Amino acid sequence: MMAQPKFRAVSALPSGGYSAEAPTLNEILSHKLQEGLESLGLSLAENQKELLIKYLALLVQWNATYNLTSVRDPTDMLTLHILDSLSIVDLVLGTEALDVLDVGTGAGLPGVPLAIALPRLSIRLVDAVAKKISFLQQVKTALQLPNIIPQHARIEALTLAEKPTVIVSRAYANLTKMILSVNHLADRSTTIIAMKGIIPSDELGALPAPWHVTDLRVLDVPFVDAHRCAVVLRRAS
Repeated sequence: MMAQPKFRAVSALPSGGYSAEAPTLNEILSHKLQEGLESLGLSLAENQKELLIKYLALLVQWNATYNLTSVRDPTDMLTLHILDSLSIVDLVLGTEALDVLDVGTGAGLPGVPLAIALPRLSIRLVDAVAKKISFLQQVKTALQLPNIIPQHARIEALTLAEKPTVIVSRAYANLTKMILSVNHLADRSTTIIAMKGIIPSDELGALPAPWHVTDLRVLDVPFVDAHRCAVVLRRAS
């Protein structure tokens, strides 16, 4: 098993001032994570918060070789990836989801943070890039997450024994392309939650029938100034 990475120590407190024992980057990230969770109204157990930080450490380590994300700074990864993914927890809970399909999961976003925050869910992480699934297999083993199922496949060719309750995507594709790629995996009981940047008005006006918007949520991601939203979709028939 790959050795767990250690974050380097930093030489000064982020808020300024002097400390005889400056906090490590790990401590800074843990504090920022707690602030972010409180801002999102989420209460996680200590072991869940530790798993999120360990996942971040693995992402930092593997990213150096496998280029999993263009974001390099661990603090930015925490806000732009981890907290962003957790911003849809209430939407997923509102669907009474049992099994979730994460389309084009990449480095496991939003699937892995959701799996840690909502351990009762079974989350299938699908991506067409083999190295990303190799990373997620390592995450599953290292963090002992039995509720994630990494799968190397093109989503258009994926077949499942049962339709997922919820399909999530994060910056995967325009809404029409995303819907058409998963249409064979969904029925009237399936909810799609598509995470986007600015509200995609043009895409909303071109949705293929019988899909329609049931909710459009502006996401307030802690420490992130960029526009974020989530489009919730269901089939009319």
